Amino acid sequence: MTAKMGQELPFPRAELDQRMARMRAKMAESGLDAVLLYDPENVFYLTGYQSIGYFTYQALLVPLKGEPVLISRVVNKFMAEITPTIGRFVSTLDTDDPIDLTLKAIADLAPRGKLGVETNAWYLNVPAYQALVAKSGWTVSDFNGVVEWLRIVKSPAEIDRIRRAARAAEAGMHAALEASKPGASENDVAAAMHQASIAAGSEYLGHAPIAVSGERTAVTFAMWRRRTLQKGDVLFLETGGCIDRYHGLLARCAVLGKPTDEMRRMADAIIGGLNGAIAAIKPGATSGDCDHACRGAITKAGYGERFVHRTAYAVGIGFPPNWAEGKTLSLRKDDPTPLQPGMTFHIVPSVFGGAFGMCFSETVLVTETGSEVITQFPRELLVRA
Repeated sequence: MTAKMGQELPFPRAELDQRMARMRAKMAESGLDAVLLYDPENVFYLTGYQSIGYFTYQALLVPLKGEPVLISRVVNKFMAEITPTIGRFVSTLDTDDPIDLTLKAIADLAPRGKLGVETNAWYLNVPAYQALVAKSGWTVSDFNGVVEWLRIVKSPAEIDRIRRAARAAEAGMHAALEASKPGASENDVAAAMHQASIAAGSEYLGHAPIAVSGERTAVTFAMWRRRTLQKGDVLFLETGGCIDRYHGLLARCAVLGKPTDEMRRMADAIIGGLNGAIAAIKPGATSGDCDHACRGAITKAGYGERFVHRTAYAVGIGFPPNWAEGKTLSLRKDDPTPLQPGMTFHIVPSVFGGAFGMCFSETVLVTETGSEVITQFPRELLVRA
């Protein structure tokens, strides 16, 4: 496929080719002749192709040998044409059955073979999978987690994107705090956060950021909703930046006025857990070790029953509705998975429920000797007079 308007690639072609080669090696180990991928994150990782059009049918057919085929709605053809890693594009019209076209693309490879399918992908529905099994003539098996695990250890180029994303997240946090004052609305704060992070270079995020105040901070995943900020409010802010679909994430809490003793106790407990997790992260430490270091500090302070979240989740590529790689790897209780250099996490100790809730977070890289906190922002309960 001839590229137009220059190459629409976020990384050098050589890096993308290496990623594809690693996946094909996994295919060969499993005796597969082709795989069918549906997660937009995995399609992007292997090819650099991205479009918000994955909410309709979209699949990447990758043969063991030969160029990948993207099957998607016709309006996505233009983006595919400027993505030189896509070998062929199969257009689906709104009147077409995309599965029929997928079956034809598979038949074009060979009348039969062994096909791996991402059966745990959000965007593969049951009827589509049943048709692949019943009509393709190929032996169909699961191909889950393979690309996701290739993504977990980041290259220097990927880490560079996460660092740049963290700078945009920090810009959003600074602006949100400046906008946080009695009489302003949660929408004012959220708007300032968005404007600053985007102005600092961020693309659209994989997950909506959070700007919530007062008693609704006690409710997990509550979002801004026009509430007017009042003196004495706790304000929970979680912001992010995104560069070439890689995310850097940051959460802080502030108080509008003088914090109460309980506010300070909760903040100290959460920050203590965050510090414990950061100190525990190193090559060879397990996911469970890091969770214990974080959760133990919060439990000791008396908030263990209200820390219901995992300690951290892997972070990297994200498309809406998610900015995390947490379905592949998280820091959680009793998990024996060992950490490796190049892994990146968003550490998110939190306390919800009660009269208010709080969360303090950092984006952290596992290094050869320990950990590096990528996000740079005062790690304390922030007071807005």
